[in-house]
Amino acid sequence: MRLHLYKILIPVFLLFQGCQKPEYQNFSSNHTVSAINLKFAGTDRLFPGLIAGDSIFFEVPIYKSGTEELIENDLSAMEIIASLPVGTVINPGLGGIKNMNQPMSIKVTAANGESKVYILKVKKTGMDYTKGLLDFSVRKEGQNKFYQPQKAAPYVDGETIYIDVPDTRKDPLDISKLFATLKLEPTCTVTPVLNADTPIDFSQPFEIKVKDGRGTVRTHYIAINPVGFEKTRFRELWFRTAAELGLTRTNIKSLAVTASNFFIAEFNDWDANGKLNVFSNTNGQLVKKIDPPTTFSYHVGADKGGNILVNTWNDSGKGFILNRYASPDSGPEQILNQVSWDEPQYIPPYLGVNKFSVAGNVKTGKAYVYSTMQNGNYYTWQFNNGVPLSTRPVVTKFDVAKTGGTWDIASVKRANADANAHTYFSWYNEGATETDGKGSRFEVMDAAGIYYRLNPANHFYKILAFDAFTVNGDEFVAILTQGLRSNSESKLMVFEITNKSKLALAPGDPGYVNLKVFESGNLGITTDLSSGDVQVVVDGLQVDIYVAATAISSQAAGNAGVRKYRMEYIIE
Repeated sequence: MRLHLYKILIPVFLLFQGCQKPEYQNFSSNHTVSAINLKFAGTDRLFPGLIAGDSIFFEVPIYKSGTEELIENDLSAMEIIASLPVGTVINPGLGGIKNMNQPMSIKVTAANGESKVYILKVKKTGMDYTKGLLDFSVRKEGQNKFYQPQKAAPYVDGETIYIDVPDTRKDPLDISKLFATLKLEPTCTVTPVLNADTPIDFSQPFEIKVKDGRGTVRTHYIAINPVGFEKTRFRELWFRTAAELGLTRTNIKSLAVTASNFFIAEFNDWDANGKLNVFSNTNGQLVKKIDPPTTFSYHVGADKGGNILVNTWNDSGKGFILNRYASPDSGPEQILNQVSWDEPQYIPPYLGVNKFSVAGNVKTGKAYVYSTMQNGNYYTWQFNNGVPLSTRPVVTKFDVAKTGGTWDIASVKRANADANAHTYFSWYNEGATETDGKGSRFEVMDAAGIYYRLNPANHFYKILAFDAFTVNGDEFVAILTQGLRSNSESKLMVFEITNKSKLALAPGDPGYVNLKVFESGNLGITTDLSSGDVQVVVDGLQVDIYVAATAISSQAAGNAGVRKYRMEYIIE
């Protein structure tokens, strides 16, 4: 019986198979590349392709953003990763190592046989390299010294770039025969191409066109400005905004500079979560971040020996504390601790809010530390071989006849730790108008105790910060100055103050040109008066001036940052 059942089922199965409607496979015509990426062989970073019709472009950065350091530049060893419709065939295949130094053609064939040819092209790019021209320098025939522009990059389209070139009896200038060289950001190009050994006639401004890493073309004009003999020559080397520095705040309260680094503090009061930022003097790039030594850390300073100092401000009984870092890689060492409730007459509330200054070396030899308060007093600590003579400061009341007994903000600095060193004072008292007789004053006290005042007509209403320095026996002061209002224009000004009798000169007076030796363009900052700083480093006849510009409104945030100027001292 079981055998007969099988014989019946088999025909039924065949009957159903024979009655089923046949299926026909649907071959797709889709040959579109929906996504494709490129990467350097053996690496993980993908560079997406930009698909435009039958062309696919890859932007492959060959430099790190903001530097000239190569990431990769071997386009002959690349790998391709693509997303394609099911059933497509690519010729040549995408597997293996590809040489992308030249455009590559691929043919994508759909399942139904239709095909499309794509051209793959790699564009070397510098990511955000959009400045283009970084520097343009000229030299005289037979000389190796190059002269750079008055103003640092970036340069806008249509801008005339001026270069001061000496034209003196001993060193005459042939403006029709100068040799030029330039520096571009990576991946940028210039027209015409310059030959460093071919002279250029600069009798008229010389036109160049620069194409940046994004393809934008800017036209610049190079103009030579013949100058007679001048003892000093200035130019701006670079400007790094607060954003480019990686700062979280735009109100830079203080700046410290050593031979290799500059330092900006971003501290918190009630915790130690803030940081002391360390940057390279060469290019303004971040080197490292250092934890603050304690809570209520506030300002940063440096001495001539390269020691870095961080102070506290006296809030909630914290006292005035100084910590010393021998280098950016060393830990903090407390060298002064004066607690406010022990002797409040020496450590008043809020001491340390104003900037402190250092003369000498706080580790070896003699050194002085100064700070100020709104009560018209300034506070001095003397150190011998890193040890304070007393934790009590010497409290000095500045001349009441000059200040009215108080000042809104003030700064005191000493030229060096020598017994006969000059001392510099700057103070500010708020007024109502630019001409009300108030504002800032700057004075120098010599070894004999005689004071000399810089004519207030020489600077704006406010002096935000200053630093004095000496080169080849000549004395100078660099001043960051601003008008009365918080959004008034501000500038860096440099005065030679060797001859103290010249401090009284006003613009237009005979000999004034030998007093004010430099005035920058507008810095465009806003300030709360307690922010911004100037620090100077002297290396032989070369002087680097660092200006920390601050901003207290979001509209001006792009103006906050650090500028580096260079002063060359010329000996004819």
